[in-house]
Amino acid sequence: MLDNILTIPALAVGAFFAVSYFISPDTIVIQNISVPPSLEDQGYSGAVATTMLSDSIAWISDAAGTNRGAYVAEETAQAKSVEALSDWFGLAQPIRATQVALGFLPYSFSGEFVEEGENLVLRIRGQSSEYWHFLMEKRGSKDDIPSLVSAAAIDLLKELDPYLIAVYHFRDEIPSRDFTKTKEAITHALVHAPRKNLPWVYALWAHVLYFEGDLEGSIMKNRQALALDPTFPRPMMRWGEALQTMGMHEEAIGRFEKTLEIDPHYPEAVVYWANSLIAQGKIKEAGLKFREAYDMAPDFPRVVHAYGMYHAEHGNKVKAADILRRAVELDDGHNEKFVRDLRKVQLMIEPRLKDIETDTGASAAAAAAAPKG
Repeated sequence: MLDNILTIPALAVGAFFAVSYFISPDTIVIQNISVPPSLEDQGYSGAVATTMLSDSIAWISDAAGTNRGAYVAEETAQAKSVEALSDWFGLAQPIRATQVALGFLPYSFSGEFVEEGENLVLRIRGQSSEYWHFLMEKRGSKDDIPSLVSAAAIDLLKELDPYLIAVYHFRDEIPSRDFTKTKEAITHALVHAPRKNLPWVYALWAHVLYFEGDLEGSIMKNRQALALDPTFPRPMMRWGEALQTMGMHEEAIGRFEKTLEIDPHYPEAVVYWANSLIAQGKIKEAGLKFREAYDMAPDFPRVVHAYGMYHAEHGNKVKAADILRRAVELDDGHNEKFVRDLRKVQLMIEPRLKDIETDTGASAAAAAAAPKG
């Protein structure tokens, strides 16, 4: 490999280091997805197809909400410095070769759409700096290209990070409590995920069982996760959460204390501890714990929300509304529960808001029913 690096033009090596800032070491780069003329006629150029796949991978990773998610860069969109140098000096391949050889691009993909009768085949090829090679084919309808691209992105990420896809399905299935796809992904991850990721897989399995009401099973899986990695705080905390749900608050607090022994900076465990104190009627002690968690992580939306709800129920409601508004802002307004809780407290402070909402709703309904023209 060293000989290959040395044969690359010095200008290309210099260009690589000049632009490497823009490319994360954890990046999946979609180089190009070619398309047949019939798709171009529909507006699906190669650049559009490349962007669609890049965006799908990024969206799935974001939806999984895990810090182990993949970062995605579309070469034509986010590495303009590489593109400009390549256009001017013709260095695309030397720069790419240098980046791959030095291990700065773990995964690089390209592919094409191919017509197959009334259907389309999306073929994707990939490689990594560790000489890992990947080939995938996904078939779908010409009438629903976005769904085909989304399904291909899921399969691609399932190959790269089985745990991430399990989390993606879990978050998608929480509202229905039907964890069929999540369990299938967990089963796959137990075989194909790297050994270092298995504690996360078992912890996720434990969380699924918790949502299904199997608290004993959840505790067992959390203990398995801890057996694999005794320094992993989350399964210890979730073990305590299951005990808390069973009404075993002293035992639960013991697990939360153990969690903080593993990681002293783990605010969620402090919040759970505070909830057990409330269940025991120790309201003032709980308030101190909520404050401790808030001071530990003032920018963590769930912790901020928990602190605000404590004040809403046991303290100053004006202060509660201010804290809950911060939780909504930190989460960009995406969490509907945070928004509902803020509105509920605002109505406690100022009941006339209800009349304003009623008047506004009535006006909107009247406007919608009014004759047009």
